[in-house]
Amino acid sequence: MPNTCSAQNKAGQSCSAQAWKGGLCRWHHPELEPQRAEERRKGGAARSNASRARRRMAAEAMTPNEIQGFVAVAMRGVMVGSITPGIANAVASLARAAVAVREASEIEQRLAELEQRAGVTDRRWRA
Repeated sequence: MPNTCSAQNKAGQSCSAQAWKGGLCRWHHPELEPQRAEERRKGGAARSNASRARRRMAAEAMTPNEIQGFVAVAMRGVMVGSITPGIANAVASLARAAVAVREASEIEQRLAELEQRAGVTDRRWRA
């Protein structure tokens, strides 16, 4: 049977992890505290709402054709009675917002390309 850690856990019970060095496990050994702190920091950042949203948005962004299809499905659903007009109205609002964001980002990209070609370096008015 392997040696177990001699430290106590938060509940005051003996730690049941395998001892690593000096009778302590990797979670309780003081030499590893800076590494554990960095891992906690990284783990917390990766689990943040902003991080989850970035990963999800990149994976789930809809193309213009997908948006158009989604709106068409909502319209048909209202016509046959399987979707309430309120839900379809929300779909239409989201579709308008998605189109506006897409248009604004395309304009921003085109403007940046034009400024680069023109040699404009003063970007204080840009986000």
